[in-house]
Amino acid sequence: MKKLMMISLLGLLLAGAANAQGFKGSADVVKVSGQSVTAVAGARAEFTIQVKIDKSWHLYAHGDTNFIGLDLVPDEGFPLKDLKLEYPQAHEGEFYGEKVMMLSGHAPVAASALVPKDMTAGDHALAFKVTAQACDDKQCLAPAYIPVTVKLTVE
Repeated sequence: MKKLMMISLLGLLLAGAANAQGFKGSADVVKVSGQSVTAVAGARAEFTIQVKIDKSWHLYAHGDTNFIGLDLVPDEGFPLKDLKLEYPQAHEGEFYGEKVMMLSGHAPVAASALVPKDMTAGDHALAFKVTAQACDDKQCLAPAYIPVTVKLTVE
């Protein structure tokens, strides 16, 4: 386990140095997008954040204890209540001899939240950051905090 943590830390340091010189970071191989959603004040809004991972790269599952796993965090001042997230199902893989849970290809995060009864009608931007660290079979790129917005129309 210590060896895995040291490899991960070294990879982060090297990736950070490479990134400063114009090399790839995780945001170069991970694309995120939000959707538009309509909801009634007082009801739950359901939406999905699409996470697309370039071929030959993977992310680690949400909650991974060895690497930086996929995470979706609302920005400060998020106006909805009771945010519930459902992360995609990961598959077992191996990285430097350790069994890990990985995500590859398309990894949507399903979300729902309660629209306050007193929220004004009209359009609202729901801002999030997706945390991701992309790795291939040899290296990990510097982690990225990728902004994404969901357009909420309150009726």
